[in-house]
Amino acid sequence: MKKLVLLSVFNLVFIGAFAQAKIQFSETKHDFGNIKEANGHVSHVFAFKNTGNAPLVIQNVETSCGCTSPEYTKEPVLPGKSGIVKATFDPSGRPNFFDKNLTVISNAENNRVILNIKGNVEAKVLTVEEQYPFLIDKVRFKKDIIELYKVSSTGVRTESLDVINTGTTPAILIFENVPAHITVKAEPISIPAGAKGVISCTYNAAKKKDFGLSTDKITVKIKDTKGTLTVRANIEEDFSALTPAELEKAPVATTEKTNHQFDKIKKGSKITGSFEIKNEGKSDLLIRKITSDCDCVSSTIATNIVKPGKSTTLTLKLTANDLGEKFYGTTVVTNAPKQRQLVFYLIGTIE
Repeated sequence: MKKLVLLSVFNLVFIGAFAQAKIQFSETKHDFGNIKEANGHVSHVFAFKNTGNAPLVIQNVETSCGCTSPEYTKEPVLPGKSGIVKATFDPSGRPNFFDKNLTVISNAENNRVILNIKGNVEAKVLTVEEQYPFLIDKVRFKKDIIELYKVSSTGVRTESLDVINTGTTPAILIFENVPAHITVKAEPISIPAGAKGVISCTYNAAKKKDFGLSTDKITVKIKDTKGTLTVRANIEEDFSALTPAELEKAPVATTEKTNHQFDKIKKGSKITGSFEIKNEGKSDLLIRKITSDCDCVSSTIATNIVKPGKSTTLTLKLTANDLGEKFYGTTVVTNAPKQRQLVFYLIGTIE
């Protein structure tokens, strides 16, 4: 009798040791075909069955894109029973072909299964309001900013901005508070009702006499209504005239770190990060300008002139005003031909 009991216990342990869930999908790929962006989200349900001999638990479903969100059976799926993984795709702002994966992670023998969805998004027809979202009087603008991404410090660059007159009478754009280094005009001068026009902006960096990111505000007046147009340029020092010998003697800016990571902090806290900038060149390194992408970050530099072989310290101070995961960037503009800009980050979470 004792032998039979021991044998039964052994069999249970033996079977338990080799019990294993197994996930089997009826399909692992789905083609949505042509879908319309205007119709919004589309979903597909992938059904599976536990063909193993132990309960199946889906631990997570990872997606290859934030545009795809998963839902799945959370409770354990017993042997022989079924569950689902639902994949939802958001086509908003994603015209043309898409091909996305979902990785199903479980305690099954085949613990990672890849599901695939694909299709083609037909772009929605944008309304005038969507194409030209910024409004001054009856004239709509595609943007409220003119970006001049790279402008030589000795050069001139022109960019344009599309507008449309949605009113019933002609519109004349008058530009006020225009700085001397900017020339701006509307073409045509009088934009007929229902017609499109172009704002042409010419930027003379030599007159601006600045380096790095530079922002100007221009007032646009249409009849009795006023609005603001921002002109932003990234001005880079012109080293094109330097000879090879002059480049050999130029300053070289180096740094051992560009990130200062801080732990979770409370709103209102203050964080300080320090960075060393070294001159490994053969002439003086000049710190032309320091700008931060948030007013909550202030900066100080030990010295703006760094001799060859010497270094200076950049100190950044953050007052934590916002919540969430944050990446605060500060750009240092130099006169080093190969390192015109160095970007330093304060990175962390504010609770």
